[in-house]
Amino acid sequence: MIQSFETQLQVSLRALGEIVAPALAGADKHVIEQLHLVMAALGFMSARLSSAATFQRAELEGYIALAEEAAANFRQHRGSDCEPLVEAVSAARSALVSSTAEADCYQRSTRRLRELVAALIGQSTSEAEAADLQALVLARSGEMLSDARLWCLPLGFELDPDALPQRDWLKIE
Repeated sequence: MIQSFETQLQVSLRALGEIVAPALAGADKHVIEQLHLVMAALGFMSARLSSAATFQRAELEGYIALAEEAAANFRQHRGSDCEPLVEAVSAARSALVSSTAEADCYQRSTRRLRELVAALIGQSTSEAEAADLQALVLARSGEMLSDARLWCLPLGFELDPDALPQRDWLKIE
């Protein structure tokens, strides 16, 4: 059995492209389409596997910054801390400094922060508070969207990849 994930992905892609695809020559279009979707997904994973944890750390750092600003907004409007958000930020920061944290830990922390910030908007006690939170989310979303578009470059949907900002967390190959 091959031990390296990268090698396993490459071998699987090669087998699908060189053996399975030709064997399906007379198959229905939807079968071929599904095979190509699987190959594209495996190709994307292969291209991004070595950078996954680094990307997810960078994404988490962005959500920590957003959550801290949202917590400050909450404090400003309500005069107290939003304890669940403060605790989630603390846990996320701990994950970032942990030498044993893995990519799924970063993803869980990111998801939790995203959920809590979204909940704050829904629980706003005034229009001003909701408007401030929405403006904050919109201001932060531009960079997050650019990062997501950079991450997905191997999928080939970006019309002008050179127009995207470069990030030090991503090696473009």
